[in-house]
Amino acid sequence: MKKKTTIYDIAAKLGLTAATVSRALNNNAKISLNTRKLVLETALEMNYEQNKLALALKSGKSYNVGVIVPRIDSNFFSSVIRGIEENCTPRVTML
Repeated sequence: MKKKTTIYDIAAKLGLTAATVSRALNNNAKISLNTRKLVLETALEMNYEQNKLALALKSGKSYNVGVIVPRIDSNFFSSVIRGIEENCTPRVTML
């Protein structure tokens, strides 16, 4: 299994600190546009994905919805869960 790319990997490749990479990825105003662009391009090139668990811990929001049902094999409850999922998923509209 391939190891996930971290901000430390990006920092090492660019010769920057992990803090600078983190600030660039989070659009901090203290980071120059050139550095931000370089970090974002490198992150894309290295297939960097933000750690969703770490983000949820930091922000206090996971955007997960828990549903407790008495019977998962019932068509009624599976339909209810599907409806909940459809209402929670963002809709993309074409302009």
